[in-house]
Amino acid sequence: MKKLIRVIGVLAVIAVIVYFSGRYFFSGKSSFQSIYLVPPDAVLIIESESIFDAWDKIIHSDAWNTASQINYLADLNKKIQHVDSLLNEKKLLLKIVSKRRILVSVHEFSPGKYDYLFVLNIGRAARLRNPEKVLTSALGDDFRITKRRFNDTDILELLDIKSGEMYIFCLINDKIILSRNYKIVEASIQEIDKMTLGRDLSFIDVSKRISGKGLFNVYVNYSYFPEFLGTTLGKSIKTIDKLKTELTYSAFSFNVTEEGLISLEGYTAVKDSVSSFFTSVLNAGSGPIKSAEIIPSRVASMVKLSFDNASEYYKKYLNDLNKQEKENYVHTLQKIEKKLKISFENNFLSWIDDEIVLLQTKPSNLGRDNEFAAIIKAKNKKDPGTNLDYIEKQIKRNSPVKVREVAYNNYLINYISFPGLFKALFGKMLGKIEKPYYTIINEYVIFSNHPQTIKNIIDDYQSGKTLANSVDFYNFTKQFDKKQSAYTYLDIPVLYSNIRQFVSVENWQKLSKNKPYITSFSKAGIQIDRKGDLLHFLMKTKYNETIEDYSVENFDSDSFLSLFTITEQNDQSTENEAEWYDPDIVIHDLDAKNSEELYENGNLRFSVELKHGLKHGTYKEMYPDGSVRIRGKYKNDLQEGIWRLYDEEGDLLEEKSFSEGEKIIDPS
Repeated sequence: MKKLIRVIGVLAVIAVIVYFSGRYFFSGKSSFQSIYLVPPDAVLIIESESIFDAWDKIIHSDAWNTASQINYLADLNKKIQHVDSLLNEKKLLLKIVSKRRILVSVHEFSPGKYDYLFVLNIGRAARLRNPEKVLTSALGDDFRITKRRFNDTDILELLDIKSGEMYIFCLINDKIILSRNYKIVEASIQEIDKMTLGRDLSFIDVSKRISGKGLFNVYVNYSYFPEFLGTTLGKSIKTIDKLKTELTYSAFSFNVTEEGLISLEGYTAVKDSVSSFFTSVLNAGSGPIKSAEIIPSRVASMVKLSFDNASEYYKKYLNDLNKQEKENYVHTLQKIEKKLKISFENNFLSWIDDEIVLLQTKPSNLGRDNEFAAIIKAKNKKDPGTNLDYIEKQIKRNSPVKVREVAYNNYLINYISFPGLFKALFGKMLGKIEKPYYTIINEYVIFSNHPQTIKNIIDDYQSGKTLANSVDFYNFTKQFDKKQSAYTYLDIPVLYSNIRQFVSVENWQKLSKNKPYITSFSKAGIQIDRKGDLLHFLMKTKYNETIEDYSVENFDSDSFLSLFTITEQNDQSTENEAEWYDPDIVIHDLDAKNSEELYENGNLRFSVELKHGLKHGTYKEMYPDGSVRIRGKYKNDLQEGIWRLYDEEGDLLEEKSFSEGEKIIDPS
């Protein structure tokens, strides 16, 4: 970063000297595009009409002030503040340069080594004669200037005697080009007649879409980007390496508003000759988020995929796999179809309509496991039930696998104890759902790896706590197009609580300290769709100065009535707590005969008997020392009979009577 600023500082000094020495100063419009001087092996290009104004607006925004307090960004922020102070010291010089269009590109000059090329528009001042004499006079003995010819162009070499740094530059047309590497400058000069990158139709197609839109624009050249990223990260990433065969260029514009809305919008040119995820999205079709009517409003993350035809979309998905992956998948699928005598095409794809949504939901059991669900929109209400019933019958006939069916709030929750079934049928798309539980709400089929997730979705749908009814979700998503091919929605505070499973204790402690800053960016959305022949990308996140607490205890779903009863065993019931006789119990397995949980000391916290995934039989809750706190019974998931509360000495404190889950009021 310091080296980059030093180079910009030298460029500013040269530009200012030319400014005050040139006959025409900085007057006159540019008659030659800066991009024409960029060699075609540019990895990244950053372009700005006023780069230092953009810098100032970003690093002095409320959003950056908050984000920079995150531990992981603290060191970076120190460097940025140092650079900012350097810029302020050179304010007079930079004020002149900052209002001119500047273009910075990154190039590899030897294997694994990269440097910058700067192209600054200075107008007619570039016509200055004998610039070396002017610079020698102005810079004095601190710099040594030499000149040589290359392709009929004068190249000036500016040696900083104190630092030993060499800066190579020249005046071409109405531009100054500068680099610390002579190979890059010479390659730039050779582009005067070729204009390779600036005349590339694919590059032109993406760049014209963002021209003049952002605080700054970024261009990516995928022919060279994977190697650059691999060098930067110290390792190669297969998914990134594939991009060079699938994409040509991307162009992105970056903006941040005073209200804290951060946006990145861009366009990508896709190689039509290569089948990939990107070509699948281009050809898939688009649509609104129809399943928002049943998605819980407190979802952690959501990925929606829209398509015109499920069968065609899935064929394209298969073509995106590498040869070995595709062969393994097809072989496994054929074995499953043959064994169960089912057809994936007829019994699954035939009833799927135009949308699949993948969800990660808030853990309903204090963060033991993250819960995943897939929502598939059906063409009608009848076909999915008929086909899934048929598959269940075939499983019963042709395998020892257990199939269960449980009634819950007027909906059936089905369970197929067949590990890996969904991965075998759908591949990686639904690979996280190992033993599928599923239910059908209207024309939506909901699959999950967890029965409680299904119950929570049913509860929230019946109580109207869905994304379709969420004002926050509506206000955020209205900033995107109504129809998209793919849309990702992240509820950062909820997602934050789900991260714990995936990080070490040490990293979780660090994240916990940064929670207020992370969760102040409350929501993020990413839209991918088609604009003409290009892939359109739009990402937005919103900074909120007021931080809301999204802890588990504040979740107001009716299915979480008394988390305090289980987590705070030593506290007696108060008017601010849930009732002692209304415990919240999460069932993890519909095959289980009972469910229990232990304290950290190994003693039993509670146990309850189960029948077909429902609470049915004796319930017992204990104090940490092993003494009984609550006794009661369930019948078909409802409290029944007398429930008793005891103190730690074993004395009865209170009792309540129930019939079919309803509390019987004592007439006295």
